[in-house]
Amino acid sequence: MEVFNLLALTWILLHMHNQPRLASHPPRVNNEDTLPEVFVRNDEETWTLCGEGVFSWSVFRFYRARLLTRSGVFSKSEPFLLDLHYLRSLSASQIVSISLEEMARLSPNETFIQQTWSESLLSFLPDVTLGDRLLGWFVPGERVTFYSATQQLGQMNDPSFVNQFSAIWLDERTQSPSLRRALLGTSAEVGV
Repeated sequence: MEVFNLLALTWILLHMHNQPRLASHPPRVNNEDTLPEVFVRNDEETWTLCGEGVFSWSVFRFYRARLLTRSGVFSKSEPFLLDLHYLRSLSASQIVSISLEEMARLSPNETFIQQTWSESLLSFLPDVTLGDRLLGWFVPGERVTFYSATQQLGQMNDPSFVNQFSAIWLDERTQSPSLRRALLGTSAEVGV
């Protein structure tokens, strides 16, 4: 009977850990402590966390994602940051290939330009390993600037790319709706 109680308690604790927990006030982010120094030097704004979660597929965890805005509420028309902390190694070609496949799935009529995007991304995105970080600074209708933890990597100045690339995480048709909800702050953190 004691073994059953211990198993039941363990199940309850694990189950409670995955239940929704919404914060009433999103935390402000201290740029100097949590954002890459190279980004902080280029931007004097304070960013507020909208939400965060872990992207996983099957049993594999790929990265922890955080969505930040100036107000703490996501708007498609306002600048935002997508901060990815990698939990496994991926080559730049894998990152680009998977990203472009998802963009094509979400916007099938615009795949003709993806070869140009692929070449541009491969010219500056690095391979990543456990603990590496990539940050995208999205300015809707204008550009995405990419950063690692230590340097600015490159920029895509194509409004169509900005919309399609951000759709990977934020479109309602995303492959990971629970991560989308977590990023937008409408559900608990996922995948932890």
